[in-house]
Order: sequence, then structure tokens, then C-alpha cells
Amino acid sequence: MKIGVLNNAAPFMRGGAEHLAEALVRRLIEAGHQACLYRIPFQWNPQEKILDSMLAARLLQFPNLDLVIPFKFPVYTVQHPKKVVWLVHQFRQAYDLWGTDLQGLTADRDGERIRSMIINADHEFLPEARKIFVNSHITADRLRKFNGIGSEVLYPPLAEPELLGPGPQGDYIFCAGRINASKRQHLLVEAMRFTRSGVRLLLAGSHESPAEEAQMRVLMADSKIAAKVEWLPGYLDEDRKREYFRKCLAAAYIPVDEDSYGYVTMEAFLCEKPALTCTDSGGIHILVADNETGYITQPTPKALAVAMDRLFEDRAKTFDMGQAAGSRLSDLGIAWPAVIKRLIEAAQ
Repeated sequence: MKIGVLNNAAPFMRGGAEHLAEALVRRLIEAGHQACLYRIPFQWNPQEKILDSMLAARLLQFPNLDLVIPFKFPVYTVQHPKKVVWLVHQFRQAYDLWGTDLQGLTADRDGERIRSMIINADHEFLPEARKIFVNSHITADRLRKFNGIGSEVLYPPLAEPELLGPGPQGDYIFCAGRINASKRQHLLVEAMRFTRSGVRLLLAGSHESPAEEAQMRVLMADSKIAAKVEWLPGYLDEDRKREYFRKCLAAAYIPVDEDSYGYVTMEAFLCEKPALTCTDSGGIHILVADNETGYITQPTPKALAVAMDRLFEDRAKTFDMGQAAGSRLSDLGIAWPAVIKRLIEAAQ
């Protein structure tokens, strides 16, 4: 079968969806299919460019493909008789983030018009798919709530889980990923002002705007924080990232109502490291059970600091939670053969 995997493209930005798309292509080829990744440019700033990207995606034609598997808005609006959507992201600024600090779109007539067109496009073009899979129950609930569209959860596996494994228990909490407001790395940095133990924080990831870089550097300049926090800006290659996971004390992933559990959480669990997250972080709760595979705290610096100290001070408990974390992925049956089977079956 000739299969096209469709994803958005934003220059110099990589995240979970990019890793997933590349991994899916490799696994489809290993399963005997012909597969190719198409990355479609998407621009949202200025906001009027969103409409251009929507039109471009809708006009795409793939007559020589037997199946297309799009991931995100707006590329899932593409026309194809055998379209199977694996939904990683809608444009959340038009949905649950509307009316919040993360809205992105302007709160005026132009913003309302663009929001309406995004919602209408989802209403009309997502149901064209033969099947809609989603990456978590959070995404499924949001799709049903705002669009009245049903879906099936299909958990994304890691690209190369066999390359990860346990290592020594270090003294740092590792947080990897793009630095932005919705991922809330700033809360972890602020929490270090309140820690009492010798726990350290290691951040790795690129900032998404000069303002976010400036905010992070101002926070880290605080004398109570500077000696406890290290930031590795820019893209971190996979080999180095895996080493940091193997040798960390625990991992942290504290986004605002994130769709998925986050690849970084799976990477930590495969290294038998527990995870620190927040009560409002969304899909990660599929993996993290409080006091079992990590700690779930209120999204405040002081609450996070308490959990960080617990991870550092009770090493035996932290080790046991890491062991339980390693078993959690096996219990959920998150693996590539099952994923490929469901995607191909849905196209029939």
C-alpha cells in the first residue's frame, strides 16, 4: 500500500508530532508498505495567515496514494477518498484556549471570524475521514465537546523504545521540551527558590519567542535559583537526551491541559524514572498515578518544590516509583504492531 503521512511544518520547530510522523513512516516501511512523509507549511502569525494555510491544505491532491494519515490542523482538511486521521492537535486557540491568556487570536471581529472559520472547517472536513483516531482521551473528549465528533484513542508509541533503559539515580529533575508558556517550565524554575534539599533542575529545549527566553533568563538570574538550575537551550540530540533521562532522579512534565501524555514521560518511564506533573496537566494522567509512578501536585511553585524535595530525600520511594513506571507502559500495551494494524484496518 502507498501511504502518505501528513504533518504541519514550522521552521526550526520540532516536537512530539514531528517525532511521531517520522517514526510512523519508518514503521510502515518495516511492515512492507511504501510510505512517505509530507510536511505542509503552516503559519499562524499574523493570524490572517491561518486562512491561507487552511486553503492550501484543502487544495492538496494526492491521487497516487492509497491512504493518507494526517495529524494536525489544518492538514487534516485534505481531500482524499481514504483519509484516516490520527489527531494529535486541533487548533486549540479556537477551542478550550479561547478566552484565556493562551488564546493567541485577537479578541475582536477579525479574531472571531478566523475562529469561526476554523471551527466550521473542523465540523465539515474531519467527518470525511474513514476513521478518526486520537492520541488520548483528552483529545477525544475535546473533539466530542466542541465538535460533536466521535473518535477512538490510539496511543502513540515512542520511535525507538529499545534504545532506552535504566541508569543510575542522579540528583537532578530533567525537563525536556520546547520552552513556552503552555508547557510552564517557568513554574519549575520558580519552585527551585523554595526547595530545601540538594535537588537540581535541568531544562533542555528551545524557546519559542524572544520574550520567553528573556523571562527564563531573568528567573534564572535570581541568586536563590542560579546555582540550582541549568538550561541547555536549543535542540538536544537524541543520544544526549537519552543519557540525561537515564541518569536523572525523575522527570518533570507540567503543561496546561495537554492533549497527550508526552513523549518525555514515556522516555522517563522506559528509563525507570518517575514523573512530576500537575493536577491540570491533562493526558499525562494516563501514565502518572500519584505516589505510584510519580507525584501529581497543584500547579504552584511551592507545591512543586515540596514534591521535588520528596523525590530527592526519599530515594527508596523514588526508586520504587521508577520501577512501577517502567511496568506501566507494558500494562497499557502501547506498541507499534498494534498501531499499524489499526491504521491499515481503518482504511479498508
